[in-house]
Amino acid sequence: MSTENKSNRSAALAEKRRRLEELKARRNQRSSDSNSFSAITASKNGNLDEYIDGLLKSAPPIVPATSELPEPSTSQPAISSAGQSVGKEVSKIDQLNEKSVSSRPISGAPVPPMPMPPVKKIEMFNSSTQTEDEDFPMALVDEKEQDITTNNKNTEVNSTLENEEKNEIDVGPVIEPSLLSEDEIKSTLTSKPFYNFINSASKKVERLLGAPLLADFLVDDAVYYADKESKRDATTSTREKENSLISAQVSFSFPKWTSDRDVTSLDWSPHHRGEMMLASYHMPYLSKPSMGSTAISGLASHTTSSASLLPRSKTEMTESDGLTILWNLAMPSRPEHIFTCGSPVLSAKFHPTEGPLVVGGCYSGQIVVWDVRSGRLPVQRSTLNILGGNGGIGGHVHSIVGLEPLDSGFVSASSDGTINFWSFTNLIEPAETMVIPGAHISSISVVPSSQTLLVGDENGSIYAVMSQSSSGSRSVKRSIVNLGNPKSNQSDSPGHYGNVTGLSTKHILKGDNTVGISKGFPRGINGLFLSCGVDWTTKLWAPAYSDKPLLNFLSHSYDYMSDVQWNPNHPTVFATASSNGTLGLWNLATSLDEPITGLQGLLLEKSDENPHQLSHGVNKIKWSRDGKRIAAACSDTVHVLGITEDLWRPKGNEGTKVMNLLRSRGLIDEV
Repeated sequence: MSTENKSNRSAALAEKRRRLEELKARRNQRSSDSNSFSAITASKNGNLDEYIDGLLKSAPPIVPATSELPEPSTSQPAISSAGQSVGKEVSKIDQLNEKSVSSRPISGAPVPPMPMPPVKKIEMFNSSTQTEDEDFPMALVDEKEQDITTNNKNTEVNSTLENEEKNEIDVGPVIEPSLLSEDEIKSTLTSKPFYNFINSASKKVERLLGAPLLADFLVDDAVYYADKESKRDATTSTREKENSLISAQVSFSFPKWTSDRDVTSLDWSPHHRGEMMLASYHMPYLSKPSMGSTAISGLASHTTSSASLLPRSKTEMTESDGLTILWNLAMPSRPEHIFTCGSPVLSAKFHPTEGPLVVGGCYSGQIVVWDVRSGRLPVQRSTLNILGGNGGIGGHVHSIVGLEPLDSGFVSASSDGTINFWSFTNLIEPAETMVIPGAHISSISVVPSSQTLLVGDENGSIYAVMSQSSSGSRSVKRSIVNLGNPKSNQSDSPGHYGNVTGLSTKHILKGDNTVGISKGFPRGINGLFLSCGVDWTTKLWAPAYSDKPLLNFLSHSYDYMSDVQWNPNHPTVFATASSNGTLGLWNLATSLDEPITGLQGLLLEKSDENPHQLSHGVNKIKWSRDGKRIAAACSDTVHVLGITEDLWRPKGNEGTKVMNLLRSRGLIDEV
């Protein structure tokens, strides 16, 4: 190999030397021609510079008569004898001069000088083309410089060849790969760098494999498919559709962590275009919380990443009371992030303004904050209210049953009737605390347009906490109104008989114009809210018009209702969750009496023994922020259902139609 390289380089150097010799010959030829021409010119006119200066300083010539013309100069033969080629050129010039002289008129009068021609303006510019170096000959250099350059090149070539030969000699024998021993394999597989690589790489692969599944939920069929029958059937990611209202359905579970736990809350991220979902879980069935179970025991150094699937210890998966999982729609069988703490998490929400943060309310009464960048354990927690009541310093004493975001912070409620208002900048101690006397809060919701707080009671009552800001002061006055108390009027029974399990208020839609606010609630379709309870009923309320419920929707299976949620994109569509495991979808613009899913509802989980019977009830439901998907939790499994366009896309006049129907039945009166 080295001999062939040497021969190739020697041939290249020989070719370069040949080209240099040709260039030298051309240069010598040009120099000889220029020397002969300069000698002839000097013999004819002497010094060329002096001749030109004389022409410029002399007066215009006077053409004499023909008889007075001088004889030809005797220097002309000398020019002719100097060289044939040069003589020919000079003779041509003389012939032209003679012709020009003979053509002039012969007269004794002096000829007026010829006007000077206008000076031409010469514009110069540079032009270039993209060419290879080999298209042009090498520049002419002196022989000494060329010899030095050639010697340097030869020296570089020789040194390069010597180095290559040394390298070839220094290269030792090729090391062949060998199999690792069992101990080496075990140590490699258990090493932290290897696990981090496998965890990160496998997650990227799973996201890529889940792209078709993500398209089932995020791609709008009306845009990409002319008819519904031409839509791709992703049989590997979605099970067989049983209802025309459902476009896709996928189950999210990770038994290694969530086995024997129940989902306590659901939320969709406002920062990740609808593909990230949050679920909080209660403690395992068999474990019992200790008397001093608090979130403090779970606040430690963050050595384990939240993206890791491995536990920090052998008992973390089974003995960690608090668990919150961040799911990605593209990965149904693998969590995106796992968070734990020392107390069961009863409610969890995405932070409205900070994407990496997750806020949770615990059974211990504490507010905890997780950060996906800092590990699996909480990075912040609220202080414990040791004394209890209003005199205590810190958060709640009893378990937190509800956590909702406000314009400037969060609001949380505990089962003892305490409501705390928190600031985004300080989640350690509440900014304001109030107590509803005699209430045992079970659920809460917030009216976005007026920031009125709705509170459901374990006894069936529903309270409205309205805030009023005094002019010129930052203090906020809050008043409490009891909307539904069945014990106050047995004949009308405006509230629920038993625990209020769910509350849902209307979202502010784009283009909605609020008619006005009355009694802390907006008038019109945006002022309606829903409640459900263990008395088998779901109720529709309009507090701006009446303190009593407008409609009662009864469960035909006589099972208690566990949750209810308005669709955030459609003004008249809502969903209900039943303890028998069915999901009901309603459209008030279609019917005020029956759901569009039928009296039996939608089956989410089929029992192995009886296909028509579900194995688990529905704990919680939550619509995505665009209203195209709904998440429903059954035990420790989260089912995500894609809704067809006919259900989530509003027609434009459904809200007005429902309000007219309510007026025609005499349920509301315009004042």
